[in-house]
Amino acid sequence: MIRLLSVIALLAATLGAAGGVPPGGKYRDCHGYVRHVSLENVRVHCIDGVPADMSFLSWPKFVDLPSGKTMQSKDLKPGTPVHVIYTFSLGLRHAYKVYVANPKGRGLYGFKS
Repeated sequence: MIRLLSVIALLAATLGAAGGVPPGGKYRDCHGYVRHVSLENVRVHCIDGVPADMSFLSWPKFVDLPSGKTMQSKDLKPGTPVHVIYTFSLGLRHAYKVYVANPKGRGLYGFKS
């Protein structure tokens, strides 16, 4: 019985990861502008709530464009508007999904107003 429950929990976590948010559903949003991109980390100036610069230690290799295409995240330039979905654990931020945003738009590829 315990083995069956663990298999069901593992299956639910795997299916939940395919939906665009991290497994477990505990994530945070950051709408802002890229400040710095390097091999070690990425710094984004988030404008949600109290504006602040946030560094992310892990970052996806590809980012999604509003047109549905992808581009390599190393090609992001400072000042690019982005929407970052990230997790925060043990004092470290890990970006899970990154979208290049339209700052005048709404929804997934736009900033909140």
